Amino acid sequence: MENQASLTRETGQPKQPAAQTLHAPSPDSPSTVLTLIERLALDPHADVEKLEHIMAMYERLKAKEAELAYNAAKGRILKKLAGIKIVKNESVLYEIDKRKGTHQAFKYAPLEEIDKHLRPLLVKEDMDLSYSAEPGEGSDILIRGRLKHLPRGYYEDFFMPAPPDTTGGKSSVQAVGSTNSFLRRYVVCNIFNIVVVGDDDDAIGGTLDEAQTKTILDLLRTAKVGPKFLKYMKAQSAEEAGSLEAAVATIAGRDYRKAISTLEQHIAKVEANRAHPLS
Repeated sequence: MENQASLTRETGQPKQPAAQTLHAPSPDSPSTVLTLIERLALDPHADVEKLEHIMAMYERLKAKEAELAYNAAKGRILKKLAGIKIVKNESVLYEIDKRKGTHQAFKYAPLEEIDKHLRPLLVKEDMDLSYSAEPGEGSDILIRGRLKHLPRGYYEDFFMPAPPDTTGGKSSVQAVGSTNSFLRRYVVCNIFNIVVVGDDDDAIGGTLDEAQTKTILDLLRTAKVGPKFLKYMKAQSAEEAGSLEAAVATIAGRDYRKAISTLEQHIAKVEANRAHPLS
């Protein structure tokens, strides 16, 4: 009678089952911790304090994985954007100049031009960039840009303030709309390190006025980054100018918004680190 066991042709020995490669989950992965939580939850003698500690560990691991997924997706977008050039819309500027007979003060790549390159990359990586107006200081308009990784829910907020753009005889509504568009454009450029070819930082000639100097001084004292900031803004040092106020006044008027944004972002970062220190 034929042996029911399968035999190898060479040795006549029973075949051994093929070896299986088992991939055990990492001991510090969320799935492993979740399994442990489930076991403890079903154990009537489980230590409640230990269960709470493990649940807190699970939440931290989930948050860390979400952050890593966000950073990876953002990194891939940054890599693809590095090969894209965005230029100012000179044709629009020419039409404005020709009609008014003057030079337009703001030269920029329209937000929709930047979005045209960025939006498909965001969709591919399941990310979303949204904007919202936040309460600003005084009459300033503050725009928040939120970059979010949709599958994991992790996000980062980026802020930029600026006063209403009243140049060119704009109405109050037009002034707010102009600044809103300006801030959105600069927020997205800051998030993704987008460099606009030929952009002149929305240059407005002249120097800072007294109110602008005071605003920067107040932020500078809060941020506590005086010498480095002045060097970054290509301004004179306090020693060269005779005082910190005089040094701030040497910042070019066209760089006012850049100065405010830089200081605001630094302060927000410091406050965020203070509110959520590493455990």
